[in-house]
Amino acid sequence: MDETEQALTDIVKMNTVNDHEELVANYLQKLFADHGIESKLVTYSPRRVSLVADIGDGNGPLVGFDGHEDTVALGDASKWATDSLSATIKDGHLYGRGATDMKAGLMAGAFAFIHLHDQAVPLHGTLRFMATVGEENGHLGADQLVEMGYADGMQSVIVGEPSGADKRLLGQKQIQAMLGIDAATAEKMAAANPTGEQHFIELAHKGSLTYTIHSQGVAAHSSMPELGKNAIEALLTFYQKQADYFKQHTAAVNPVLGPTVPVVTLINGGEQINTVPASAEMGVKIRTIPELRNDKIIADVQAIIDECNANGAQLSMDISSSFYPVHTPEDAPLIKSVKAIGEAVLEQRLPYFGAPGGTDASSYIVKNDKMQIVVFGPGNITAHQVNEYVDLDMYHRFIKLYEQLMTELLA
Repeated sequence: MDETEQALTDIVKMNTVNDHEELVANYLQKLFADHGIESKLVTYSPRRVSLVADIGDGNGPLVGFDGHEDTVALGDASKWATDSLSATIKDGHLYGRGATDMKAGLMAGAFAFIHLHDQAVPLHGTLRFMATVGEENGHLGADQLVEMGYADGMQSVIVGEPSGADKRLLGQKQIQAMLGIDAATAEKMAAANPTGEQHFIELAHKGSLTYTIHSQGVAAHSSMPELGKNAIEALLTFYQKQADYFKQHTAAVNPVLGPTVPVVTLINGGEQINTVPASAEMGVKIRTIPELRNDKIIADVQAIIDECNANGAQLSMDISSSFYPVHTPEDAPLIKSVKAIGEAVLEQRLPYFGAPGGTDASSYIVKNDKMQIVVFGPGNITAHQVNEYVDLDMYHRFIKLYEQLMTELLA
């Protein structure tokens, strides 16, 4: 087992389920130090530590590589073929929680970083490696690094999240529909791919915005409603105005991600059947696109609230999460480089893809809406599942791919 596989095995064996990420951060710091690379530990909270390291001559652009250290829960142990933290290798696959999402991507980026340093490859600018905490639970580490200024001036970011699937899945109609290809084209793609996986270039993903609208009223007996103030009625007025607002923006469609998707997911109000409700609330979840970003929606929803309140309502908004959407055009230099290098190293055609879910990229794009971002890494759709695995052939290919891509971006 070479150094790259040993390191991946070591960190997959570490339990970093939304906590204890310092185990990975400390491991990376020592690994980098063994190769003469300085790094900085950034503490988010006890046991939760991100890591940042830079190489390059500083005379050029700032390019970032992002990977997260945490994982989702281990899952039902009885359903795993092997222990979820065993990092068992079988038939070229390494199994374990986090193997695909995304410790393989994290370590592929780390070893590309190490190899460029060890080989003294000229990098005209700065290559910044960022290993973050809490991506699976709110992008905690990425947000912290952005607040601390680590994304200031950053022109492009490679997010090493998994971007592949077993190539046999190309035969499924839903996959074909996602890619906009017919069955014959899918069959040709699979036949032309000598590897076990088909990968995709994720150049876009939706953002998300989650908020609760609170309505305050005054309780009264239902026989004398004029003595009270109905919180549900005020909330329903807001509901209709919000629905009208999103209907006005149906023409705003991203070419990759499609339209904004707003959903009222929760509604509660009242205390009992014979009392005018003194309170009510409504939960809203929105999948956002760059054409109607989170900040605009928040401002516009607040304007609706202000209008309702001017007419006697008592509404307020509580924002629980806001992750920005990401879309880098196909003709952007980063995407063109990823496609050319990726297709050569992975030996396959790489279709473009826009995902409904998000990544740490949502944190970085806040600093610069022109930032070029790609989500592309070893791993597959076994993320968050039992028997999660990474294809070790793809792991090694992505180390090589990242080396070439980082070199080209800082040539």
